[in-house]
Amino acid sequence: MEQPGVADVAAWREQLKAFLGNDAQQYYPSRLEASFPRILGKIVSIWGKPELDAYFNELMVTDRSDRQGFPDDVAVEIFHLSSIHSGLHLSDKDGGTGWTGIQDAEVYRKALQKDAE
Repeated sequence: MEQPGVADVAAWREQLKAFLGNDAQQYYPSRLEASFPRILGKIVSIWGKPELDAYFNELMVTDRSDRQGFPDDVAVEIFHLSSIHSGLHLSDKDGGTGWTGIQDAEVYRKALQKDAE
């Protein structure tokens, strides 16, 4: 699989920052960009489309046992992007995301850890 070039990542960064707007710049996913640039590119390519909700769900909830999951900091960044996308009412009105109703990713993560114990 071909790795994205520096120019691709820079372009994706600028596009996503434009999508996020000034109020949400603090949620730019720098850790996602550094560790999983291909995923960043896919998010940018389908931003504003209902299929992005399904993609966020696919990233965060899997039925495949061979997946290790994302590092916590990357998972929180994905959660924030999902919340922003949903909050801008760009997503499918009927579908929503797996994060609907979750206000704080950190609280949710801690609850999952507690349930696992």
